[in-house]
Amino acid sequence: MALSALPESKINTEITQPAVSAAPARARLAGKASRKARGEARVTGDTRESSRDPARVVVDAGCGILVYPPEAAGQRWRATFTENGRRRFRQAMTEAELAVKLAKVTERLRAGAPDMERPGADLIAHYLDPDRLPVAKRWSRRHADTQRRLCRRFAAPVIAGVTCQDITPGHMQQIVNAAPTASEGDRLHRCLSALVTAGIKGGYLTNPRLREVHWQAAGRPVPEPQASTSGESALWVDLAEIPAGTDVAKLGQALALGRRGELDELMAHVAAYAGLRQGELFALTAGQIAAGTRVITVDRKLVEVAGHLYVEAPKCRKFRATIYPVRTPDGYPLAGKLAARIEQARAEQDAGRNPLGLIFPSPRSGHWRSSNFDRRVLAPAYRAAGWRDEHGNGAWTWHSLRHVFCTTALFTWKLDATDVSRMAGHANYRITLDMYLGTTAGVLDRARHATQ
Repeated sequence: MALSALPESKINTEITQPAVSAAPARARLAGKASRKARGEARVTGDTRESSRDPARVVVDAGCGILVYPPEAAGQRWRATFTENGRRRFRQAMTEAELAVKLAKVTERLRAGAPDMERPGADLIAHYLDPDRLPVAKRWSRRHADTQRRLCRRFAAPVIAGVTCQDITPGHMQQIVNAAPTASEGDRLHRCLSALVTAGIKGGYLTNPRLREVHWQAAGRPVPEPQASTSGESALWVDLAEIPAGTDVAKLGQALALGRRGELDELMAHVAAYAGLRQGELFALTAGQIAAGTRVITVDRKLVEVAGHLYVEAPKCRKFRATIYPVRTPDGYPLAGKLAARIEQARAEQDAGRNPLGLIFPSPRSGHWRSSNFDRRVLAPAYRAAGWRDEHGNGAWTWHSLRHVFCTTALFTWKLDATDVSRMAGHANYRITLDMYLGTTAGVLDRARHATQ
């Protein structure tokens, strides 16, 4: 019997397993290929699946930064993050390029400093803004004007157009080196140090090394390092810097020969034996002086800022009271002269010739400008009294008269240092001790006695 032909077997070629997406594999391959090309990954973090698309791989780089590697060749690396309440993005063709961009983002997010992307001009404006400080700690008018001038002249030309995050110590060094002298460079360095501190607190900067700069001479004249006495404070005032009583008398006599005669002579003696600063003398009125008790209440001073005159609280915003002697050590009748001047000033005020009742008014019966007083009154008197040579050089200034008051009160009147400190308006008595008593007085006498 003939056999029938067997049926032809068929091979099942249909896919019977569930489909698996190739996207994660492509992403991993793309990442591996990119890493192999560079050796080491530039973007670091934990790899996980995307919360929106489980088929996609993301890298959590920290600080809320999510990095999305490309899914295929030719696509971009992308990153998302939230800064200052806004959703933001960064992207680049390569991982290395994105890593560079994210380094700056990470620095800002870790420091909580979103204003680092703003220009340096905004940093300067923040530093100069009075509202940056509490009302009780705001700058004086003069200090604020000085900081504005330094920033406008030196800092703004260098960093005003630079993003705060891109400001480097090199920029700061350029600013300090623009100062013409070493002393101006020191003052500018202090300004920049305060600027950096304010920038870090305000979220404009993060690098404290921006403060670590100093003035470099670069061939310019440099003053010789100033010698000091071993063991003494930097505040120590050498005896050579303090005029003697006879020198004060010579200055007073030279002032008496000037245009206003005895009035300027009286001012010098009040400065030397009551301890008032120049601005306090310019603002002094008859109402501040109690002639019967010889007490002067110092509750104001005059300052000149940007060509304008202001009457404000004394230095450090601290009122004080001081006393003056009946006669100075050289015999000048200070109490009598000042009492007569008080009566004269009140009479001038009543007559309308001295509306403010100033003890030492300018020739126009108003406040003196320090520049005018120094040029018209003091300069010729300094030369006549021997305080200046023909070139204008000399060791003593008007401020030296305050040293006369402090040393006279300590060593002639035998007052306690704490009392002198309060009358002179020093921040604390330690300053008075460091300036005038020092720490080395009596060292040799004690050593000589111990070695006998």
